[in-house]
Amino acid sequence: MQKLRVSVSSFQYGEVSDSLIMRTDSPIYAQSAQKLENMLVMSEGSAKKRPGLKHIYDYSLSSNSKVQSHLFRFIFDENEEYVISVEEGKVRCFRLLADGSVSLVDTITQDTDSNALPFDDDYLQEYTTAQYGDVMFISHPLFAPRMLTRTSLTDFEVSVFTFDSQLDGKKTYQPYTKFQASNVFFDPSSTSGTSIACQLFTNTGTSDPDGIAVTQNEFLSPFDFDLNGALASGGTVTLDVAAQITITSTSSNHHTQQTFTITGTDQDGESVTETFSGPAANDTVATSRNIKTITSISSTNSFRNLSVGVSKRQSVSYFDITGSKVNGAYPNSAHLGVTLRYGEAEMIIVEVISSDRVKVDVVDQLKRRLEVLNPLRTTDGSNEVQVTMIGHGFAGGEAIIIYDAAPTGGINSSKINGSRTVTEIIDENTFTYTAGGTANESEDGGGFVSIESHAPTVDWNEQSWSSARGYPASVTFHENRLIFGGTISEPDSIWMSKIGNFFNFDVGEAADADSIALVAATGDVNEIRYMISNRDLQIFTASSELYIPTFLNQAITPTNAQIRKQTPYGIAHVMPVPIDGATIFAANNGRVVREYLFTDSEDAYTANAISTLASHLINDPIFMTVAHSAFSLPDSYAMMVMSNGDAALFTSNRAERRAAWTSLTTDGSFASVIAVEDRIFANVYDTDGNLHLCEFSEDVGLDFWVYGAVSANVLDVSAKYSSGDAVDVIGINNGAQSYLGSFTVNGSNEVDLSAHTGYAHAYAGNKFTAKIVTNPVDAAVSAGAITGEVRGVSSVIVDAKSVESMKVNNRPLTGTLPFDGKKEFRLLGYSRDPQVTIEQDDPLGLQVNGMIAELVV
Repeated sequence: MQKLRVSVSSFQYGEVSDSLIMRTDSPIYAQSAQKLENMLVMSEGSAKKRPGLKHIYDYSLSSNSKVQSHLFRFIFDENEEYVISVEEGKVRCFRLLADGSVSLVDTITQDTDSNALPFDDDYLQEYTTAQYGDVMFISHPLFAPRMLTRTSLTDFEVSVFTFDSQLDGKKTYQPYTKFQASNVFFDPSSTSGTSIACQLFTNTGTSDPDGIAVTQNEFLSPFDFDLNGALASGGTVTLDVAAQITITSTSSNHHTQQTFTITGTDQDGESVTETFSGPAANDTVATSRNIKTITSISSTNSFRNLSVGVSKRQSVSYFDITGSKVNGAYPNSAHLGVTLRYGEAEMIIVEVISSDRVKVDVVDQLKRRLEVLNPLRTTDGSNEVQVTMIGHGFAGGEAIIIYDAAPTGGINSSKINGSRTVTEIIDENTFTYTAGGTANESEDGGGFVSIESHAPTVDWNEQSWSSARGYPASVTFHENRLIFGGTISEPDSIWMSKIGNFFNFDVGEAADADSIALVAATGDVNEIRYMISNRDLQIFTASSELYIPTFLNQAITPTNAQIRKQTPYGIAHVMPVPIDGATIFAANNGRVVREYLFTDSEDAYTANAISTLASHLINDPIFMTVAHSAFSLPDSYAMMVMSNGDAALFTSNRAERRAAWTSLTTDGSFASVIAVEDRIFANVYDTDGNLHLCEFSEDVGLDFWVYGAVSANVLDVSAKYSSGDAVDVIGINNGAQSYLGSFTVNGSNEVDLSAHTGYAHAYAGNKFTAKIVTNPVDAAVSAGAITGEVRGVSSVIVDAKSVESMKVNNRPLTGTLPFDGKKEFRLLGYSRDPQVTIEQDDPLGLQVNGMIAELVV
């Protein structure tokens, strides 16, 4: 029989998966454990029992939802710190007081407009926040960003994020997007006013003036047209795409207008009855509406030589028509209240009539000042004036009004300005019109020119964020800009405010301080979920990781901003956190945690897995936070909560190439967690399914603990417990802790300690187990490795500190307590995988620095 001494010198690599059970050759093997439950790995490599959970607040919430409260930090300065709980239709604000206590100071259920808060516990996990001064921005794709504003030490309010606007209210500094195809025309019926009718169409390039009915003979009595043309079948016309219908007079003797009525359906399947007048001699009139199916065309007057056809203009379905039509419009349309922009002129949708027709209130006038100085060009001997107008969007033949043009080419202002007609479209930026006089020289001129027109144009767009298009999923601050990213309609877009002006998103003239709009066009659609301001602006999407580089001695500007794709993993709906120089995140598959780290050797970001050794601890993470110098220890700890209520701790020391995971459990389950400086707060469900706000606080081995003075041998525990509850009690005498045992709360919500006198204060709560299970104790002998051989651990020498209770393979610690130093435990038993289990059930202190096992082979 051979005896070997095997050292477990530290636990610096934390808890590792049993998949490593055969990796006895690795240096990690001897400095890790198969289980470190409710233990903290210290910077020295020792393992220490975690603090207990101090009970702070009972939410009185109980449901099947796994997330009823999402916790966020709110820090104004080191003396004014808060924990914010965002819940279904509610926000609770807890203040951290100077004495370490936490107090609920405000509960909010309505915004400043007296509207209910839009927060929904189905999506609470996905909410993102960013704070600046007294304001926290809360963002999610299903509602307009909200601002939680601190108005005093104990008062908060919630309001809807609003963009800055011009002093006269004629321009809102918000982002706009061209959601439509480039060939879709917007056709308003006036340049100003309210309830102005507008419609959308495309030009097919061809028309069929006689595709519905044969030409009718002259002087026929009023009757229905025969729907037997090229497009008709069985007395009904059904077009592939809804289009305008034309009625053409082919007789020069026909001089009076007539009234016609078309019945059928539009492109949305809604019934249409369209009545209009026309035509006179050799004149063509189109209906004011596009028709998809025609059941009849009738006239109330006699007519001659008319034909019916299809114009070039076809319908475009664009506007939301959610819900039923009421009084000819859709009152539930998500486009109601949305701002459209015709050129640079804004109009607000006040009525949605169909998917291609709306009514708008024009904010100012459909008048555009041309971007180009001296945009007019004359030609000697010609009355044609060429206009440079970037992206004019005209089709030709439109009526326009020229303003403010100076004399050019010898044509005076009165003949340059005024009502004109577009005569020719040269290209997308150039057109011509006929002036009132003839030029006597060729020149560029006009100065600063404005044009008023309600002509159909492709130069229009829509506000980027709305209930129709969704709102940003992510928000952060970076380089003195407020940055939003990823809406439902534009999941890969990023919008940056002007520098120092967080409510102005006007891109302006692309000056360095102007707003920036970017699209992560990397080949795949990148659904932006989170953005982190770190070394660079780091962008985490559902499918990959990207960043916007920060340049040396340069701010990000509209001219140098660029998005670079780095790694292909994607992030789950869990906020990433910076720790030890990297940003750690949960991969989209919910099984791996990675660190996003810039490496100078590769001049790029990498995203290596940091959970490989402890993969069994990562199971669908839902919340994550990091606390620096947490638990009164010098290291930083990241805490991650899984969907099943389990939790894991991660700590890293890159300089020493050390990283460790441990597991956390409680008599219940963990939910949302948040760190405020070095303090970690957690929402925790008890065994009855009730949710409580707690804090990892003090070296007390109790969860849900309450603390109080013992008066007349009675401890009041009504802050958390009620009659019939079982609690464990720790008595305090001159600062020393003594475990007094388990008690039942009496009918007065008190614990009777008459059997334990002499304690001025006491803790009451639920004890939890701390446990260390080593990897199978293994070694190599002259004949080779003994892995898998039957062997036994005959004794263990444990080096411990401040231990008041401990069992080693169920052998209890005896002697003078608390114990410091090395203690030998004699053990029995043989196994092919012998292990040492150190555990503590009592709510007392425990720190294990390492051990030496005597292995019998």
